[in-house]
Amino acid sequence: MQKILIVAHASPYGTEKLFNSLRIALALKDYEEQAVDLKLFLMSDAVWGVLKHQTTPDLSYNLQQMFEILSAQQVPILLCKTCAQARGVTEEMIIEGAQIGTLQDLTRWTLDADKVMHI
Repeated sequence: MQKILIVAHASPYGTEKLFNSLRIALALKDYEEQAVDLKLFLMSDAVWGVLKHQTTPDLSYNLQQMFEILSAQQVPILLCKTCAQARGVTEEMIIEGAQIGTLQDLTRWTLDADKVMHI
């Protein structure tokens, strides 16, 4: 089983970078040829992507829903503590299944991963 870590930095909805990183994550989890141990670490403005109660009437996608699908598939989702604090994001504000983590978590995940994607 391959261990893949996706480190996302892009802001939600400002560009499609975070959306596309989640599309890749979902495709990896749905790939039937090989099981994948996938982890997501959110940094910078990407921490906004896991906020609860997102309303996106004019867009064809909802990042909260995509994160919730990944969480239901047992994909660990951590937010950079420093990045979250700088933006006023607390545990109470984020979806179930996501947690605030540390650079030590990111370091451990990076060293354990077979592949790391920075998006």
